[in-house]
Amino acid sequence: MDVLVSVVEWLIQGGDSMPIFADTLSADTLAVMIPITAIMGGIAVAIVGIIMGARKKELEHKERIIAMEKGIAIPEPPKTECRPTYQSNRSSGFVMTCIGIAITLALWITAGSEGGVWGLIPLAIGVGLLISSTVEKKEIDQKDTRNRAGQI
Repeated sequence: MDVLVSVVEWLIQGGDSMPIFADTLSADTLAVMIPITAIMGGIAVAIVGIIMGARKKELEHKERIIAMEKGIAIPEPPKTECRPTYQSNRSSGFVMTCIGIAITLALWITAGSEGGVWGLIPLAIGVGLLISSTVEKKEIDQKDTRNRAGQI
């Protein structure tokens, strides 16, 4: 409430300089406001995403209805191309490997060898994803070559 009063006083005085709220906000209030703001922001992003998805579907339905009313062929929904799973695993693997290396080095420097060991967990996950993407790519390539050989 003190913050609201400060803002109102600032507006009445003409708003020459921005008020400093450090004297009216206690550390406890700020400590509570940070997670509440973060959670509310996440909820707001989710709500906007849901509303935008519903709006997109609504526009697609309207387009189909208008086409049916005019006797035009119903347009096909746009096809979305999905990346192969090995590409997603590869990019995630590179990211996790780099994160693991960074955490390992940071903890090794600050906490010694006992702390640096914890960075090996994301490093191992990243290497596992890279190996998985390599295996999946080879399997897909083998299926493609078999399919081509059968069609010729």
